[in-house]
Amino acid sequence: RAMWALGDKIASSIVAQTAEVPTLPWSGSGLKAQYSGKKIKISSELFKKGCVSTVEECLASANKIGFPVMIKASEGGGGKGIRKVDNAEEIPTLFRQVQTEVPGSPIFIMKLAKCARHLEVQLLADNYGNAISLFGRDCSIQRRHQKIIEEALA
Repeated sequence: RAMWALGDKIASSIVAQTAEVPTLPWSGSGLKAQYSGKKIKISSELFKKGCVSTVEECLASANKIGFPVMIKASEGGGGKGIRKVDNAEEIPTLFRQVQTEVPGSPIFIMKLAKCARHLEVQLLADNYGNAISLFGRDCSIQRRHQKIIEEALA
């Protein structure tokens, strides 16, 4: 359950917001999970509030966030299920492309991060609350939202 919450793009954004980590504006901005002790519970109702399931919901969310935005499939990866949208006219076509590319995946909208770097950090944790960062890497060199090179310290 914990791995799902961190691996799913919508659930992990809700977890980040619950922990007061700043996030880009998205279709689930402001959503917070129930938190008691060490457990965060993301109900299916809360999860659905972060999703857009129709072209109309997608357009409303994009207008609220402001263009340009990204339409993302929560279960996408490797460059699949992600489209940059510059204006409202593009939404119907690009929304359907994301739906077709990753069938059955929940979809969400996120503000486009311009001039950003794609950094990844490997974490290792145990059942006792101990966690360490093993290393970080820069994965910014991409083609069609797919990593080509990962750079790390030697």
